[in-house]
Amino acid sequence: MIEGPTTRVSEPDEPAVNHESPAEIEVERSGFSLGKSLRNPRTLISFALALAIILFIVRGLDIDLAKTWEYMRGANPALLLAGFAVFYLTFPLRAVRWRLLLDNAGVPVREGRKSWASLPALMEYLFLSWFANCIVPAKLGDAYRGYLLKHNGRVSFSATFGTIFAERLLDMLGLFTFLVISGWSVFGTHLPPQTNLIFISGMVLVVLIIAGLAGMRWFSPFIRRFMPARLLSKYEPFEAAALSSFKPRVLPTLTLLTGLVWLLEGFRLFFVIQALGAEGLHLTLPVIIFVALASSLLTVIPFTPGGLGVVEGAVTAVLLALPVAPGAQPVSRSLAVAVTFLDRTINFWSIIILGLLLYLVSKRK
Repeated sequence: MIEGPTTRVSEPDEPAVNHESPAEIEVERSGFSLGKSLRNPRTLISFALALAIILFIVRGLDIDLAKTWEYMRGANPALLLAGFAVFYLTFPLRAVRWRLLLDNAGVPVREGRKSWASLPALMEYLFLSWFANCIVPAKLGDAYRGYLLKHNGRVSFSATFGTIFAERLLDMLGLFTFLVISGWSVFGTHLPPQTNLIFISGMVLVVLIIAGLAGMRWFSPFIRRFMPARLLSKYEPFEAAALSSFKPRVLPTLTLLTGLVWLLEGFRLFFVIQALGAEGLHLTLPVIIFVALASSLLTVIPFTPGGLGVVEGAVTAVLLALPVAPGAQPVSRSLAVAVTFLDRTINFWSIIILGLLLYLVSKRK
């Protein structure tokens, strides 16, 4: 494992790494422009695709929208607020975890009183990046987070992006582990077809990220030998940061923080379901955690902003496929959609609303 990478101060116009997409290169160089992003044809197409998927769900499942709205309107505001609270509690936990990764990678976040690297600043970068991910497809918010730290702290974009890569690996391993455990508890060995997309997507993402990390660890000399010199200067801090993020002394803390984040994601949905207080929706905690994590996993799929449409469709299908206890009524379609829409109000639409306000007033954007 690589220890103690050298963090290089980077200039605002530092050249981008060629393996990035043109959109990522633009974000790295100039940040995230809300107006330009909303006018981008790819963004418009992705939102149109998301809308088409949602309309297909409503019409294909013959959803009673009046009944769905009745469920949503009758939700307990205090319990919904508790769902908001536990969801937004994940951001300080994520910021603490990211600071640990940055510290391991040699990014000077603990030297002196650096306002650009304080926990509030890191939380701001995180939230702005989530806002960007809810506006544009392809997870460009991750590149925006790297730009924000580079722009405000004048540190290496490549090293910063290496820590974000390490963070994604932690998230995917934690999420997929909880997903498998809760899925096995709910369905046993008989997984319904509606869960195939969820498990296959999770497995593919975990394999790709682990393969990338293993490739850097074991094939680094081979990669460096054939890489042009101008790219090597960019690749080296990325590789060093990604690998040194997992120093053994901090692994227990990183694991604990990751576990807490995903448990809170599960309790977000728990409070949404409790807020509805609907008859026939008596779900055990493993079931709730499974559905919540399935929702979070599908936001990673980059076809639409924040998984819009994809998440609504898959989570509704999973709720309808849940096993029913003897004598209990199955979850109605309108109730399943009400659960999904209320949950997405917290983990998607609230990010757009609050993220827009933060984006407008932020001095670090």
